Amino acid sequence: MSDLKQDLEQTRDYLDESRRIVDDARHLYDDFRRDNPLGHIYERNPYAVLAAAAGVGYVLGGGLFTPFTRRLMRVGIKAMVLPVAASHLRSLTNNESDPSAH
Repeated sequence: MSDLKQDLEQTRDYLDESRRIVDDARHLYDDFRRDNPLGHIYERNPYAVLAAAAGVGYVLGGGLFTPFTRRLMRVGIKAMVLPVAASHLRSLTNNESDPSAH
């Protein structure tokens, strides 16, 4: 009978410890959700958070050194450089045609 009583007591101790662990984990999760700045950012701008997550996943997944990324970078650079170059050319041509600029 003593062994049964000891086993029962040990089982109760395990259950109590398990409940404490679950309660601690629940409190930790609640604290994390309350204090997490990403949660507030997600609430304000969920699309930006999803785009950032997709970008991180793309890089971590090995997509950084693929032909698609090279093409995408080339198009992006052209999209950035062409408007800047066009505005510089416009300003140069406007200055040359403006007689008061001389």
